[in-house]
Amino acid sequence: MELVFNRVTKQYKNKRAVEQISMTLTKGVYGLLGANGAGKTTLMRMMCGVLKPDSGEILYDGIKVEEEKYRDILGYLPQEFGYYPDFTAMDFLMYLASLKGIPKKQAKERSERLLNLVGLEQMKGQKIKIFSGGMKQRLGIAQSLLNDPKVLVLDEPTAGLDPKERVKFRNLISKLGSDRIVILSTHIVSDIEHIADVILLMKDGRMIHGGSLEEIVKVIEGNVWECRVEDHLVEKFVEDCLVLNIRQEKGKTFLRLICKKKPLETAVNVTAALEDLYLYYFNDKEEIGRKEE
Repeated sequence: MELVFNRVTKQYKNKRAVEQISMTLTKGVYGLLGANGAGKTTLMRMMCGVLKPDSGEILYDGIKVEEEKYRDILGYLPQEFGYYPDFTAMDFLMYLASLKGIPKKQAKERSERLLNLVGLEQMKGQKIKIFSGGMKQRLGIAQSLLNDPKVLVLDEPTAGLDPKERVKFRNLISKLGSDRIVILSTHIVSDIEHIADVILLMKDGRMIHGGSLEEIVKVIEGNVWECRVEDHLVEKFVEDCLVLNIRQEKGKTFLRLICKKKPLETAVNVTAALEDLYLYYFNDKEEIGRKEE
């Protein structure tokens, strides 16, 4: 089971949205992180065969993603998925199952099971137009699983979910990744931090970093600090370091920051987190923290 990207490139007018991406994905959960405009959605649409690369190719076990038989093993939840507001949840899944060529009896059993899985079993006879945003998103997750896909692509799947729903979703994705390739794109760092086997960081159309959480945070290991300073000194630290967090605490200002050298005698070196790494790569002061490397 391999999803292979071979020098994949896509350009829109004067902007190269995806540039020369080569990588191989095997079974497991892959978290794709990047700021808006990084090229995540374009990359995901290409791996689903919705967009065609300008150059390069994407193959699943030798099958090109443009081929019809690839669609039989693909599940896709786009950032904004379409639905018919006057359909009930059950009718909607049965309709999509018929489009995927799933026999009626099997489709009914699978739709029932998936509605239960995403917590919509009590709403299966209700029209989608009365659903909340989170309920629609859960229905979208259910439809992406109808054909028991070997490649599951989820673009911002937790949008509209409350914290309790998000935890349930993360647990579900962890299970799904045991026997398929799951690619999850989100700007919610905690979603990926908890469930991704491999984290991929994308910036300006390029894949700039990838690996397990433990592997990728090594870039800033030893450079993350916490300290409390007098209010009038805060601006100096903002200028000299990459400040990750500021809050008022016990009459002083608490700072969490990235700095190559100990910024203050009382500063404490702390364990780097994924959010720290994200801010390290995607901030407006890119030279801070990296200028000495």
